Amino acid sequence: MKNFILSAFLLTFLTGCMEVNEFGWDEFHPPVVTHTLIFQSEYTNHAWGYSHNGWMMDGKGLVKRFQKSATWVFPDSLGYVSETDMKKNLSVCDSLLEHVSSGEFFHYSSKALTCVDGPMTNPKMTMADAGEHIYAFYRYEADRKRYKRVILSMIGDWSQENLAPNSKEVVDWMKTIK
Repeated sequence: MKNFILSAFLLTFLTGCMEVNEFGWDEFHPPVVTHTLIFQSEYTNHAWGYSHNGWMMDGKGLVKRFQKSATWVFPDSLGYVSETDMKKNLSVCDSLLEHVSSGEFFHYSSKALTCVDGPMTNPKMTMADAGEHIYAFYRYEADRKRYKRVILSMIGDWSQENLAPNSKEVVDWMKTIK
């Protein structure tokens, strides 16, 4: 009986341990996850002054904020970001907003992956001087050590939507993260 109580106490204590690393808060013994998706909500506006902010969610479900003061590496014209540059972007995120459970992360990652080849609507001018809010995720390409951005929704001066069946559900979930 003593061993059971001691084991329960240690299990409770050890599962809550956290440490700080170069990318922010990290679980003491993180699950083994290699190059899963990275979700991103990003707002950019160049009208009336520059604004750039949003959040990124890594493969452990850690949602981290970034702001315009951060040195940022944007995807190239084809939507690619090198692994090194993605690590730089994650490292300049300045605070932890929330932690999404692994089950929830896996659920929406699975849905997001069905959107990779989703057709996009034609870009449509919908506003002026509103900038753009992009909901997207990045998928890792191990052979080239880079990430490919998949846009799910772009709203603002120009609007465009991914028409894959699960896209709207993933975007609606991403909008709940603050």
